[in-house]
Amino acid sequence: MMDKFIFCRWPKLFSTLADNNNLIDGNLQNPFAHFAESIFNISSADIAQMFRVAPSLETLETLEKVEEFVDMLNNHRCQHHQIAKIMRSVPKLIVSSAENELEPKIQLFEDFGIKGEYLAKILTSRPRILGASLEQELLPKMTLLKNVCQSRDLLIKVLVRNPSILTYNLEKTLKPSLAFWEGFGFRGKELAKFIAAKPDVLRYSSLTPAQLDLIHNIDIDESSAMYKYVLITVATYRTETLHVKMHNLQLCGLSSEETWELFRVFPKVLALSEEKVRQNMDFIVNDMGLLANCVLKYPQLLIANLERVLKPRYVVWQRMKSMNVLGHFEFKSLDSVMIMPEAKFLSKIVRGRPMLYSIYEDVMADFSRSIETSSDV
Repeated sequence: MMDKFIFCRWPKLFSTLADNNNLIDGNLQNPFAHFAESIFNISSADIAQMFRVAPSLETLETLEKVEEFVDMLNNHRCQHHQIAKIMRSVPKLIVSSAENELEPKIQLFEDFGIKGEYLAKILTSRPRILGASLEQELLPKMTLLKNVCQSRDLLIKVLVRNPSILTYNLEKTLKPSLAFWEGFGFRGKELAKFIAAKPDVLRYSSLTPAQLDLIHNIDIDESSAMYKYVLITVATYRTETLHVKMHNLQLCGLSSEETWELFRVFPKVLALSEEKVRQNMDFIVNDMGLLANCVLKYPQLLIANLERVLKPRYVVWQRMKSMNVLGHFEFKSLDSVMIMPEAKFLSKIVRGRPMLYSIYEDVMADFSRSIETSSDV
């Protein structure tokens, strides 16, 4: 009966097995292995690991549960590759009761408004969520997060961006973390938006002495919005990483005092990669000829796109100098031109001046071609 079930439900599997002489006395040899490999392209090494974790997959009796498991995920919009990933990640789920153990957990997500592709993304990213207790883990965590997020859309955003939140310990991690951030003034909608923007902050519930020392040295008014940004950044980065970022800025030409000042006026620099800072600072100092500490006045130079903003605008600026037309413009400093919004740069400087516009278009075209070339390599 089981052989008939397999062959009717998965004709591709039947043809593959028959072609490879995988029938022994009319029965299937390791049917799940052939099922997983033929239908879901799961490697033999992964299948062997799945058998070690869930030995019952090697028995014929599990195949009906396999069909139930696959159909359940299909019904909830999981794609073929997503189902394969879930099976590889938590093979024990395959031999669970889809109707009694798994479906109620999926229904819980749908009751909270999470369904379709969002649900599929969450389950694929963290399949072991389906192995958690419904009453003791998933329901209280979902209820807590819903109350914090205050809206279905924010709840979806938080869980899609960081499904791992549902694996955090409720009493030891989630509740202490929420209390920690509320203690720093994050409440209501601000707390909800904050968590939606950086869901991983729910892993943190304290600051080390070294982190407190960093915040003290940056010395930002605690009532300012930037203080909260500094707090978030310092809390979610390793102290050693932040010290590396500081050292990197000093290698680029800033003094220790100027580095702290930059953190005060532009805390977002803490989140930039060292490579991004090095590349922009190298161009600012060595190509544009500006002093390194110009970024204290114009810190946006550090986050500007080097290829799409700084380089093409510098070419236009150089041509303006050679044409002796800088005096015709309201904006006369190079650094101020570099940080203009794109629409303002085009309307105030480039458009209406055919030669400059042509130069700008040529530079941008060169940039696009270089991107296409690098993507083809």
